[in-house]
Amino acid sequence: MARALRVIGTSATLTEALRRQAHADLEFPVEFEVLDGLSCQSRGVLSPESYDVYDQWFHSLDLLWTAGSIQAIDTGRIRHWPQVRASGVFADGGQGFGTRPADILFVQPDRSLSAAPGRAISMLPTTYNVDSFAYAPELAARRRPGEPESWAWLLDDRWHGRCALSLDPAASAMELALAVQAAGLMRVGDPGCLAIEEIDEMFGHLMARKRSGHFSRFWTSAEDSMRLVSASGCVLSSLWSPAYYGMRALGHDLTYAAPVEGYRGWHSGMCLSAATEGEGLEMAYRYLNWWLDGVPGAIMARQGYYISVPEPLRDTLTDGEWDYWYGGLPAAQDLTDRSGRIVVHAGETREGGGYRQRLSKVAVWSTIMPEHNYLVRRWHEFLQA
Repeated sequence: MARALRVIGTSATLTEALRRQAHADLEFPVEFEVLDGLSCQSRGVLSPESYDVYDQWFHSLDLLWTAGSIQAIDTGRIRHWPQVRASGVFADGGQGFGTRPADILFVQPDRSLSAAPGRAISMLPTTYNVDSFAYAPELAARRRPGEPESWAWLLDDRWHGRCALSLDPAASAMELALAVQAAGLMRVGDPGCLAIEEIDEMFGHLMARKRSGHFSRFWTSAEDSMRLVSASGCVLSSLWSPAYYGMRALGHDLTYAAPVEGYRGWHSGMCLSAATEGEGLEMAYRYLNWWLDGVPGAIMARQGYYISVPEPLRDTLTDGEWDYWYGGLPAAQDLTDRSGRIVVHAGETREGGGYRQRLSKVAVWSTIMPEHNYLVRRWHEFLQA
């Protein structure tokens, strides 16, 4: 039996549609092992011999690179690398606090990571997006006249006990930092790099709300968030695009917010295990190149994600799909998912506009903060309060 390429990641990108497409397009078997975010990071760092390709967020790079669990990627072996470099979000530092996409992309001669260009990279940039929250018609009906969508809604007493958050502290802590500042409870210097004093002050505000029952709903994955938001009584939840459009496909009338304070951005990509060599390494490079050839990017686009090489999508998305997902234009006709269910109705426009417009509104990029260990400790105290 042919050796299989072993890929670990989360359900955000390791979808069944991608697995089937990889099986159809590549001459070798590809095995996906889907994990939650924290478990994937742990496997990536501690067990490089158990995978060939690590597919997850850029902000986990510091952990994997420092541990020596991944090897550098030779951009000379990536066909579309010139187009990746030309893509604005990866070529430049970009807007927003936190770990911006280019900050830790290139491997330097001393094996440090920085934005200084070179031939070797730490992770191949693939998908990225901007995240916020979705809310139900009940909340929309109770908005005050002229009231902007705001991260402060996560703390609003109007939906006491009825909003949901991700269990991932790296994401939720930034969203809550934006929320406490938007609510006027405290000033935050850099929501992507909270000082210990800021972490303590923030959790001081959050603990009281947790004990009162304001925060009682937490999810671990896109699928989990869909179950939670579908439950009676939930009117607001931080939500990833696949979950939002999945809810739309099921007939739920949700609105995805474009918060006045800006989005939380994230970017992901693929790393090569330090233990992968020979045949496995050749397969891994072929898989990385396949990811940028157009079809995977189209699958990602139809669940709301962007890809680092958008040009091939012109041949794989319809004009109407491109105009909605990337162009920010009204949908010319109903858009469906792979099962034929309507996720976008004709005439609707994507919240926030086109992809460059949405990226220009990133307030903070997901990151592993210098005080991450302390943040996680306070996060667990918060969950147990």
